[in-house]
Amino acid sequence: MLKTYSAFFNLFHSIADILVIAICWVSVYFLRFKSGLFDTSLGVPEFGNHLILLFPIVCICYLGCLWAGLYKSKRVHNFLMHFTDFSKAVLFNSLLIVAFFYYAKSEVYSRKLLILFIVMLFFGLSLSHLLVISVLKQFRKRGYNVRYYIIIGAGEKGKQLLRDIQNTGWLGLKCLFFVDNDPDYIGTEQMGIPVYGPIEKLPALINGRSIEEIYLALSGNESQRAYPILESLQYTGITIRIIPDWGNLMSISKPVVVPIGSQLLFSAADSPLSGYKIFLKHTFDFCMAFFLLILFFIPMTAIAILIKLTSKGPIFYKQTRTGMDSKSFEIIKFRTMKCDAEKESGPQWSKQDDDRCTGIGKWLRKTSLDEFPQLINVLKGQMSMVGPRPERPYFVKQFSDEYKKYMLRHKVKTGITGWAQVNGYRGDTSLRKRLVYDLYYVTNWSFLFDLWILLQTPWHVIKGENAH
Repeated sequence: MLKTYSAFFNLFHSIADILVIAICWVSVYFLRFKSGLFDTSLGVPEFGNHLILLFPIVCICYLGCLWAGLYKSKRVHNFLMHFTDFSKAVLFNSLLIVAFFYYAKSEVYSRKLLILFIVMLFFGLSLSHLLVISVLKQFRKRGYNVRYYIIIGAGEKGKQLLRDIQNTGWLGLKCLFFVDNDPDYIGTEQMGIPVYGPIEKLPALINGRSIEEIYLALSGNESQRAYPILESLQYTGITIRIIPDWGNLMSISKPVVVPIGSQLLFSAADSPLSGYKIFLKHTFDFCMAFFLLILFFIPMTAIAILIKLTSKGPIFYKQTRTGMDSKSFEIIKFRTMKCDAEKESGPQWSKQDDDRCTGIGKWLRKTSLDEFPQLINVLKGQMSMVGPRPERPYFVKQFSDEYKKYMLRHKVKTGITGWAQVNGYRGDTSLRKRLVYDLYYVTNWSFLFDLWILLQTPWHVIKGENAH
């Protein structure tokens, strides 16, 4: 029955996309040549000739959708993953269509028509897929196209998995029962789901039931004992899904599978930045830092002159800080303290009304203007516009001894501003709370998250909370 539903929805999905492609191709003719919005001095092709091209265009675009995997089962995919798939399909379709018209050599089909069609196709496929996804969600909520599964392990890990699946009812997944070796669980109900056992009886328990998937939620030796049974069940066509046992390790990014020879390795505590994300963040940082240095060149020059006139010593203050991957670099700031301020006291954080600050230095710290030269660090690739604040090696050693997860914040570039800073945790504030915010940023990094932090930064600079 499940395969019947799947075939039906794939057919429905394909028909919807074919109709969208055809409608976009017909509509673009009237928009380009009949709406009066665009120049037609090169001529207007006959509508009949335009329709003749409908069949090859539909075939090309549908093949592009097939190549992008739009009709494969994506029950557990979120909208972003769907969006990536049909964006890839539209990009591939665009290349095929351009190649088709290049060899067809139809002069009246200008770049304007092709661009209009590609834009319409993108939005058309987006709406089509949103409609299909919405219909599927409603069907699954009503009990249609349901996929049945069981969970091996009735402990906390298995129950948490059940909660997570139940909170996403649109997936259409229904748990039939738990299986466990623990006699305290066998014969009971956990969260309304019966628990059977032992695990050795699993083949008999699923015999005659329409079970599509089995989730393994055990760790250590218990999971090892389940593998031979799961191996035999896998050959019957049942999908086996395993929850990785990270132990005391922490995963701060989406699981990354690294194939080496015949082995598949999973990365724990890997950087959330990889591939195009690194390029995107680095390019944005460089452009933003370059723009701000030009914009604030005159104010920075004025600050440099004031520092030189009001106190003895250099204009800039350089200090070793720990950055991404625990690499050291020299941070550049406007000097706000007297020379040799830490000669007697040793390394320490600055405090409010710090008597080591110069007159102009107190104002610079209050307004955070002393941070401007760090834009040079961003240009050099040592820092980012947004990220955890860089600390001195002395404090990094101290904090990492006190908090085991502290070094995870060094999986991304340190930043001029950050999530902890815009939430009021900077300078001499709670280290534990700052670490919570830093780890949240590292775990949930996205380009939009960076933009949101940057937009909040000016307001927090104006408030001047904990700026010392």
